[in-house]
Amino acid sequence: MNYTRKRALLACDFCRHRKRRCDGKKPCSTCRDSNADCVYKELPFDRVEDASPTAVIDRLARIESLLEHQSQQINQLSTRSSPISYSASQADYFSPSQLQAEFLPSTSAGVGPQIDSPQFLIPKNHATLPSTLLSLPMVRDLLGEYPRDYFFEIEQKLSLPGLLGKLHDSPLVWPSLDISTLDALSDHYFHNVHPHHPLFPPSMFKSWQAQLIQEKDMEEVETSICFCVYALGAACLDNGGNYESDEALGLQFFQPALRIMLHKLVWEFRPSISLCQALLLAASYFAHLGRPLHSWKMAQFSSRIFLGLLESRNPSLSSAEFEEIELRTFWQCFTVECDRIAELDVPRSGIEPLGDRMRLPHSTDPADYENTIYFIAEHAIRRLLNRIHNSLYGPEAVQATPNPILPTGPNQAWQSLGLQKLLALSAELNRQLEEWYFSIPDYSRPAKGTLPLPNDRARVLRLRYYAARHIIHRPFLLQMVSRQLEGQSPSSTSVLSPDPYSESPVVLERCETCIDSCVTYLYNAVDMIDKRSPYLWTFSQSCMACLIILWMADNTPALHHYVPHMQPIQSMVLTKLGKWAAKDSTFAAEIHIIEQLVFSDSMEA
Repeated sequence: MNYTRKRALLACDFCRHRKRRCDGKKPCSTCRDSNADCVYKELPFDRVEDASPTAVIDRLARIESLLEHQSQQINQLSTRSSPISYSASQADYFSPSQLQAEFLPSTSAGVGPQIDSPQFLIPKNHATLPSTLLSLPMVRDLLGEYPRDYFFEIEQKLSLPGLLGKLHDSPLVWPSLDISTLDALSDHYFHNVHPHHPLFPPSMFKSWQAQLIQEKDMEEVETSICFCVYALGAACLDNGGNYESDEALGLQFFQPALRIMLHKLVWEFRPSISLCQALLLAASYFAHLGRPLHSWKMAQFSSRIFLGLLESRNPSLSSAEFEEIELRTFWQCFTVECDRIAELDVPRSGIEPLGDRMRLPHSTDPADYENTIYFIAEHAIRRLLNRIHNSLYGPEAVQATPNPILPTGPNQAWQSLGLQKLLALSAELNRQLEEWYFSIPDYSRPAKGTLPLPNDRARVLRLRYYAARHIIHRPFLLQMVSRQLEGQSPSSTSVLSPDPYSESPVVLERCETCIDSCVTYLYNAVDMIDKRSPYLWTFSQSCMACLIILWMADNTPALHHYVPHMQPIQSMVLTKLGKWAAKDSTFAAEIHIIEQLVFSDSMEA
C-alpha cells in the first residue's frame, strides 16, 4: 500500500505493541519476518512530533541504533590493524543549511532519509545545572537564595590571569625557543593532555615545530598551535594552585598564541581547520585553569568556523569525504560545547545538532588506537547524556500537567511523566547507559567501582558513567525528598496518603542507585580535582552537586540509612578544592556551600 506522511513515529504499530526493535523501513524487517501488516501511525500536520512519554521511549529505542553504530566503530577500531574505510552510503552528515529530511543521507545504522529521527538536544533552561539544586526548598532553607546563573556570574567577573590581562597592551614578545625546553614541554603535552583530545598526530606537530625553530612564518596559525602545546605542557604540571605565576602556567607561550589566533579569527576570511584546532587548544588551556566561560568562548569560535567550513562545501557532500583531522575537530567542538551547555546553559553555536549525523573518527597510527577508543567512547556517552537532559530535564514538560502538591519549576520537569512512565523512561535510559559501557573493548573498559585505574582517560569514562547513572535516577530521590518534606509540613493533607513513592520498593531501589552513583562518583573524582585537567571545573561542580544530593538523602528518613559515612569524603573534596580556591572564584564559592552541608555522622562525632 502507498505510505506517505509528514513525519513518522519511530516504530510501527506491530513493533511498538510487542516492544520489538523497529528499523523504520516499509515494511520493517520484524513485520516482514512475521508476515504482519506494517503500519505506521499518521501524525496530525500541526503536531509533527509526539511529546508523550510513550513516544519519547519509542524514540529512545529508535536512537539506540546510533549507539550500536558507535559500538561497531569501537570494536572495529580495537581489532583492525589498518584504517577503517567507509563508503559514501555510510555517511552520517548533513549540512547545517539543509535540515530538511530529503537532504539527510542514510546512516550505516539503517536510518533512512524518510525517517527524520528527532534529535535529543540539550534544551534551553534545562534543570540539570548544579545551581538548580540550590533552588530546592530544602537546600534553600539551609543556604539561602542563589540565582540560577550564580556560577555564570562568578566566572563572568573574573579577570584574565597574569600576562593575559595585558594581551594588547604591549608589542608581541616571542618566548625563548630553547629546543630542549620545547621538547620537554611537548612531551608533557602528549603524555598528559593529548590523550584527552587527540586532535593531531605527534608527527604533524613535529613538522610544525621544525618550521617554528627555523623562525619561519612566525605569525601563522601553526605557530599558535605549537605555543599552545608548550603552554599546556607547562600548565598540566602545575598542581600547586598557582594563580598568577606566568612561568608555571606557561603564559609566556599562551599570550602570543592567543594574539595570533584572535588576529586570524577576526581577519582571516576563509575557514581554516588549523585555526579550529588552535582555538580548541586554547579552550583546553582555559579549562586547565578552571575557566569554563573562557574555554567555552574559544570552543564556540572553533565551532562556528567549522560550521562555516561545512557551509562552503556542496550540501550533498558526504562525511565519508571528511579528513580524519576534521572529524576529530568536529567531535571535540561538539563535546566541549555540550559540556558547557550542561553546566552553564550557555548560548549554542549550532554544532550540537550535527552530532547524530557526523561520522566517527578512526586512527591510522597503531600507537594511537587506545586514545582513539577513549575519544570515541567519551563522545558516545556525551550524546547519551544529551538524551538524558532532553528526556528528563527539559522545561517544557512543566506546563503539561503541573503537580498540585509539589512545587513546579525546572527542578520538577520530570514530574509530569507520572511514576510508571518515569520508571519506564529511566529504565530505558539506564539500559542504553549499560549498552554504552559494554560497547567499550574489554582491555579499555574501566571497571565499575573505586578500584585504581591505569590512566586518566579510563577515570574520565568511569566518572562519565556514574554522572549519567546519577542524573538518570535523581528524579526519584528528589521526588522522595519533596514528598517526605511535604508530609512533615503542618499544612499537609491526607492527599499524600497512600504515597506511591514512599511505599514502592522499586522507587527506593532507584533512590539507592542514585545515592550509590553519587558516592562512587565522589571517590573517583577526588584524584581528578587534585590536578589540572580539562575537566577540573566540571568535576568540581559535579562533586558539589553530588554532596548536595547526598545531604538531602541523609536528612530524609526514608533514605537516611542508604547514605554512608560522609565526613571522610566531604573532607577530601574540600581539601582538593582548597588548592584552586582563589578569591571570588567558583572553587571558593563551592567550598563555602559544601562546608554548610552537615551530615549526620558529623553531628554524631
